[in-house]
Amino acid sequence: MGKYKIKVKVELVECTEAKKHDPSKQEDGSFTMTISEQDAVSIDNCEKAVLRTAYPTIREAISKHLSEISKKKAFERAGSEEVTANSHPYRVDGEAGRFEFTAHSALYECGIEYNTARDLFTALGPKEFYRTIGFKEIAIIYGDTEQSYRKTTDLINRVRHQEQGGTPYRTLQENTEKEGTELIDFIAEKSKRVLLRNDFTEDGIYQGHNEAYADNNPDTLPVEMVTKAAEKLRDDFDVGEMLNNPVCYEDPGKSVNVAIDDVNVKKQKETREKVKSPEKSKRKYVHNTVVHVEKEEKSYTLNGYGIKAVLSFVTAFILNNNLIGNRFQFFTDGHKTLNETILKCFSWYKNMGIILDWYHLKKKCKEQLSLGMTGRVFRNQVLERLLPLLWHGLTDKAVALVKEIDGSQIKDTGAMDKLIEYLNRSKPYIPCYAIRKELGLRNSSSIGEKMRVYPTFSKSLYAEMTTFCWIQRLKRNGYPTI
Repeated sequence: MGKYKIKVKVELVECTEAKKHDPSKQEDGSFTMTISEQDAVSIDNCEKAVLRTAYPTIREAISKHLSEISKKKAFERAGSEEVTANSHPYRVDGEAGRFEFTAHSALYECGIEYNTARDLFTALGPKEFYRTIGFKEIAIIYGDTEQSYRKTTDLINRVRHQEQGGTPYRTLQENTEKEGTELIDFIAEKSKRVLLRNDFTEDGIYQGHNEAYADNNPDTLPVEMVTKAAEKLRDDFDVGEMLNNPVCYEDPGKSVNVAIDDVNVKKQKETREKVKSPEKSKRKYVHNTVVHVEKEEKSYTLNGYGIKAVLSFVTAFILNNNLIGNRFQFFTDGHKTLNETILKCFSWYKNMGIILDWYHLKKKCKEQLSLGMTGRVFRNQVLERLLPLLWHGLTDKAVALVKEIDGSQIKDTGAMDKLIEYLNRSKPYIPCYAIRKELGLRNSSSIGEKMRVYPTFSKSLYAEMTTFCWIQRLKRNGYPTI
């Protein structure tokens, strides 16, 4: 197989030709541009002129090379048969810019056509461009995951010195959505294969029997270490009561932390209505679930449409990365449906637990007390006593406190009943946050929250949101290319 040497030489030589504002193609395929002496002594203008001349030269060199390769391969396949140039050029959108080259066709002796546009290079649609890995890196990974499509295309076309005839922003938008869709399909298909290989259904339902999955003895931190941490809080509350909390203190070296958050955003319309309807239509929402999986210093982010579907991704991820045997510690915002779905989807694995994020617990208490009590003065007085109890994992005492609130300070008993019901329901998921903090254990699902912020508020059309999220996850997970 032959080898190819790439030679690049850029010269700036003094001449007597008239100044040329744009690069011009020469007979040998090179491009030249003549600049004034004033520009020649300017670092900025000199750099700009050289790059403006270099990029068309690069595109022309690649185009010429690929055309020659196409013709060569067609002759090798056809032998003595006739080789013809295709009428439709093969188009490329690359890091060097947009260009095209000639593909070729030939006939075998048996009459079967060989077409380099299909059999040598990737087959394209009538109006499609082949997008190089370099283009995807600068336009998608480092481009529209950081800013708008319009700003991204303005930037890449400027960097490639192809403001005229460069990539339109609508095309970039369509390409990004297509890449995201292909990525989702790949993750979904791979997850199904992993699940089926491990005795699960495609939906993540376990149908096998493995004694390792039934082991409900988590690896926890030594009792002495936990007791020592609790002793530091002796001045706050009774040590025995704090240690009686039902949530264990997992060994971080033998645990997998899973922060999960269900995102709901308002759905935008594809087009704006020219005339607003007098009748108010019901607001539609888009649902997206974001999961951050962390094992010691390594992490991975997953997202998708619907809690159950994403949890099947998580199950496949855990199986594929040999994480069975660790404790699965979920961190959530305490939503009833979310917790119930987690428990149902992971009923096959006993060594798991859920912890209610402290921020959401505090927020819920504030909201319900605001709804139920007559004024913020009384509310704040109750919060000053309630939150320390919950922070130290004393849920029963917190419920008793709410029940003992003077009836004259309550304006809505329904809201207060909901708070009591919420605390009782969440008791298995409310740890002693104070001891966990002393031990350096996690108390929050904030990482999952952070993972959702940019795609939720910048790309909120569902057709675009989920696919865009996956591309951003790809970047965040450390993949340099698509």
